[in-house]
Formats: sequence, structure tokens, C-alpha cells
Amino acid sequence: MHSNEHKSIAVAYVLWFFLGILGVHRFYLGRITSGVVYLLTAGVFGIGWLVDICLIPAMVEEANARHDYHHHHHHHDQGPAVIYVPQPQTTYPSYAAAPYQPQPYAGPPMASAPPTYH
Repeated sequence: MHSNEHKSIAVAYVLWFFLGILGVHRFYLGRITSGVVYLLTAGVFGIGWLVDICLIPAMVEEANARHDYHHHHHHHDQGPAVIYVPQPQTTYPSYAAAPYQPQPYAGPPMASAPPTYH
């Protein structure tokens, strides 16, 4: 579940100022897990709430980047994903040597003729 609009730094700061101790700004920015943590711990005992004054611009940028990614990559109905799996090569180009073909074992090489004794 995500919004169709870009997130605003101004809105995030207003939510942070008035309801940030409850994590509302984090819910707004799509950070549900940390929003729940803030809700249950009063903004991580106020410390997380204060730290967020510096983190909000980066969190807004990240939320907007996620939005753009999902908007551009997932809103086009292209059917199921297709994964290309290369198959082993079964034909060889004319310039390539044919693959090695093992030959039956013929035994040790024989001399051209057995030695003769006079």
C-alpha cells in the first residue's frame, strides 16, 4: 500500500512536530515498523523523535524514490516475470572444432615390427 503522491518535507515536519512522538510522520513516510515502535515507546522515549528532526529530509527523499521506483516498474501490467536461462550449446559453428569424441581403447601402441635376431 503506497500513496500516488510524492511526500512533502513540510508535511513530514508538521506531522513530526505535532504527532511525531506517536510516529505519525514515520507512518506518512511509509516506515510502518518504526512508526509502530514510536507509537509503543513514545518516540523511543523522545530521543528518536528529536533525532528525526535531522533525518526527515533523507526519509522523504527515500520515500519519494521508492514511490518513483514502484510507479515506473510495477504499474505496467506485463504479466508474470520471465527469467532467461541460457541453454547448453548443441550446435557448433563451422569455424569451431567439433567437440572431443572419445575413441575405444586400442591397447598400447605396437612397434612397426618385432626385432629379429640372427
